[in-house]
Formats: sequence, C-alpha cells, structure tokens
Amino acid sequence: MRDANVQGTIKELAKLDGAFVISEDGYVLSAARYIQANSHGINLPLGFGSRHMAAASISKETDAVAVVVSEDDGGVRIFDDGELVGEIITGVWDLGMIKPRIKGEYEKMVDKVLNLTMIVKRR
Repeated sequence: MRDANVQGTIKELAKLDGAFVISEDGYVLSAARYIQANSHGINLPLGFGSRHMAAASISKETDAVAVVVSEDDGGVRIFDDGELVGEIITGVWDLGMIKPRIKGEYEKMVDKVLNLTMIVKRR
C-alpha cells in the first residue's frame, strides 16, 4: 500500500477472491489469500456474506483489524475484535436514508466534497 510502484498491481489483485495481508507499517505481505477462521460467536447483521464473516472472524481471532469492500453496494466496513466498528458509505449524506448496522452508540461524519458518510462506533 505504501509503494506507489505497486498500487496498480494491488488494484488488479483486489478483483480476485481472497484477502490481502498487510503489515503494521502498510506493506502488502500477501494477496488473494484464503484465511480460515472460526466463525463461532460471530453475529452479523442480515445481508452480510462470507467476506464479512471472514473479516469479523479473523479480527476476533487475531490482533488484526479487517476491512471489507462490499461487492453489492461498494461500502467499506471495518471489523475489530469480531465486531463491526466502522462503515464508509458513498453518496449518502442523510443518515435517515440508511440504517447503520453498527451496534451501540456511533458517530457520523459527512464529507460532501468526497461524497461519503463515515459511521464509527464509539468506544
């Protein structure tokens, strides 16, 4: 992610099934990886598929934070410790138009220049 020379390659690899493994300092260690994680105890909102389950599971089993780009709506979802902790939704400024899937209290940030809404769980 940090090396501008490989950003185009990363964009192409992102189209493949599988996960990216990224180091703490932002370097891609592996791409298109299958990562098996235990989904026991993971409770996701309806409509989330196997990508979201894998992200929630791996974030629960490890110290990793997992990021999922949804194929359906292009939304970006962030998981930590098995929980959905953040969403980035493009083209939506009015939170009344969508129902956040984050459990508990959250903060909403709107950026009309970038045309997106960010929803982040309060800790």
